[in-house]
Amino acid sequence: MPAFAAFPGIDAWRAERLRQAARFAGDDLAVKALLASPVQLLDGHCVVCNASARFHLPETDASTGSLRESLRCARCGANARQRAAAAVLLDALSVENPLAARVYLTEQSGPFYRALRRRLPSLVGSEYASTRLRRWRLQGWLLRHGLFERLRFADVTSLPVGGKSGGTFGDGAFDAVISLDVLEHVPDFRAALREFARVLRPGGWLVLTVPFYTDATSTGTVARMAGDGRVEHLQPPEYHGDPLGGGVLCFHHFGWDLLDALREAGFADAGALRVHDPSLGLPEPVWVLRAAR
Repeated sequence: MPAFAAFPGIDAWRAERLRQAARFAGDDLAVKALLASPVQLLDGHCVVCNASARFHLPETDASTGSLRESLRCARCGANARQRAAAAVLLDALSVENPLAARVYLTEQSGPFYRALRRRLPSLVGSEYASTRLRRWRLQGWLLRHGLFERLRFADVTSLPVGGKSGGTFGDGAFDAVISLDVLEHVPDFRAALREFARVLRPGGWLVLTVPFYTDATSTGTVARMAGDGRVEHLQPPEYHGDPLGGGVLCFHHFGWDLLDALREAGFADAGALRVHDPSLGLPEPVWVLRAAR
């Protein structure tokens, strides 16, 4: 597992960036060299597969200057962001038996869920599908990929609690929750954080990624829900790609105050981790947020 550089707030990050300016500049140059190189594959170890793997370098998106959404594993398809989050999650669970760990992932019909489930057999996933057609489509994806399970529908701001024993999303039901680039699409993200805290047992872990603006102290609001249910755009509409096609509206540009929101929701030891390890197919640092319940 990589060594994580964890920061509790923007002041700590700024101090470290100043202290290691030359090193960080070198990292940036290395990433630019990779983007400009004719190399198409990198060798390394995939933490999701738990095996040696090769990672695909982007061929057409070098202009973005980032490898966060690329470097897909040739074995399981997990990209750099997903592998970084998986590394943080598996490190948090290392003191326990990962095979028995009950983990909730806020996606279900996608390659990352399928791959991570091989390492975490008790993994539970869900999808937010507002139409019957989309639910059928997502259910079909599961069946086509050999996952013979029922699609779970869940709104992360109000996870369903059913059954006499509290159901899948009962209080303290999980050892860990992992949510990848979901919160920016949730109008009331604070309600989602409270729900994550509710379903985690004491000592459980939340691992999440969001587009994280490391120079921003405060979170910016891109869009919000008006009182009549309409979406009010405060900036030009911004849509992010869906792994299974289409675009999803972005509501927030998260800054360092997201850590304060985690603490207010009931989490402790909230920090932003800079995950960087070329041997794991992570030549560019990826930001992952982690907090203990």
